[in-house]
Parts: sequence; C-alpha cells; structure tokens
Amino acid sequence: MENHEREEIKDFASDTLYPLFLHCAHMLGRGHHHCTASHPSQHRILSLLSEKESIPQQELLEILDIRASSLSELLSKLEDKGLITRTKPDHAKRNVNVEITDLGAAVAEEHAQHKEEAAQELFASLSEEEQKTLAGLLEKLFHDWHGRNHGDGEGHHCCHHHEGHGEGHGCGCHGGGEHHHHHGNCPHRKDAE
Repeated sequence: MENHEREEIKDFASDTLYPLFLHCAHMLGRGHHHCTASHPSQHRILSLLSEKESIPQQELLEILDIRASSLSELLSKLEDKGLITRTKPDHAKRNVNVEITDLGAAVAEEHAQHKEEAAQELFASLSEEEQKTLAGLLEKLFHDWHGRNHGDGEGHHCCHHHEGHGEGHGCGCHGGGEHHHHHGNCPHRKDAE
C-alpha cells in the first residue's frame, strides 16, 4: 500500500470514524437505551430469571462471571426493590435459590419491550442487510480490541449477547464464563455499581 493511501486511511479514521463513534456513544448516553433506571446487570439477572423462574445463586455467579461480592450487592438491590426473593432449600446447606417475583417479571417484560422499541428506533434508517453488515463490522472491531487488551481475541463474541437473548457473557459480552476475573480493566465487565 502506498504511503499516501496509508495516510488517507489514518486521516479518515481520526477525522471521520472516531468522531462518529463518539457522537453515537453520546446519543446512547442521552437515554436511548435507558429503562427503569437501574444497572444493566440487574436487568440481565431479571432476564435470566424470567426464563427459568428460579436459579441457584452459585449458577448465577458462574453465568455472569463477576465477583461474589458484586453479585451479592446486585441481588440485595433487586431484593430491596421486591423484584426477586432468595430462599435456601432444606436439603442445601450453602446454596441459595434466586427467584423472580411477579413485580420482577413485569419489570423484565417492560425492559425487553423497551429494548426492542429502542433498537427499532436506533436502526430504523438501516436496511436489514445494512444492519447485518454493521453487526459484522462491530464484531470484527470487538475481536480486535478485546484481543489487544487481553492477549487473545479468540472465542469471544460481541455484545449482541448482552441482554438476555443467549447472552451469558461474564464481562457483559461473553458466555459460559469466558471472561477471567483478573481482567479487571475489561470495558464490558458487569460488576455492580
């Protein structure tokens, strides 16, 4: 590739792509993805529970792949809001079952509906084919960014798994405990706030 072509690519990335990403992030930050004012991981837990109704706390810990203290804090907040209950089965000495309440199920359904409406609004200007192309490009970017930050971009999936449709990502993106706890700088980590 000629030097001037490389320079043009660099200029386009810094002058066009980067500002566009910042503008999109700003628009999202203004509330296009917001629903019922709570941490995304709380919605993540409610989404999981709405599918299974009851999940052992240890299993939630493995699915979310966050610190036990962070999960305990998240569950305490959900419990205080009346969205979940925690019970200890008679036969289990340590394990605790986490169950969604009727109110929690209603909140989970409201969030799912809001997410669908927000997604339709955000990507309405793109055709189905353009949306797929965008998803592929974002997936490629994520693999590269994650690989450079953590030394291995293999086996990871992008944020289309984030909110309950097959998502089981430890850092908010990765399923089946793919995120390791020592990656404390992961931008997608879902520890409690």
